[in-house]
Amino acid sequence: MNNRRTSNTQSVRVSEARGDRGRSENVISRRAHRPQQQTTEEIVMQIKELQEKLNYQIRKQKSLSVSFDNLQKLFNEQEGELKDLREHVHRFKLKSSKIDVALDWVVRVVGLVQEHLQGQHQEERREDNDDASSVSF
Repeated sequence: MNNRRTSNTQSVRVSEARGDRGRSENVISRRAHRPQQQTTEEIVMQIKELQEKLNYQIRKQKSLSVSFDNLQKLFNEQEGELKDLREHVHRFKLKSSKIDVALDWVVRVVGLVQEHLQGQHQEERREDNDDASSVSF
C-alpha cells in the first residue's frame, strides 16, 4: 500500500453566492418586469389560443390513433395470410415428395413391364424359331 501524500495540495476556499448581499434571498435570474395586470381581453385571447392548440393536438392524436389501429389491423391480416402461405408451401413440399415417390414407383413398374414384355417377346421368337426349324425337315 502506498501511504505517501503529495505536498502540492491546495486548500479550497468557499465563495459566497453572487447577488445582492444585502437581501435575505439570492436572486437566480432577473427578468424584465412586465406590468402584472393583463387585461381581461388579453387573458381571454390567450385562453382561446391555448384551447385551439389543445383541440388541434387532440384531433391530431385521434387521427394518429385511428391510423395506428388501421396499421395494426393490416399487420394482423398480413400476418395471418403469411401463416396460411407458409402452410400451403409446406403442403406443396409434402406433395412434391409424394409425387417423387410415386414417379419412382411408376419408373420401377414400367421397367418391370418392359422386362416382362421383352421376356414374352423372346419366348415368342423361340417358339417361332422352334416352329420354323421343325417345318424345314
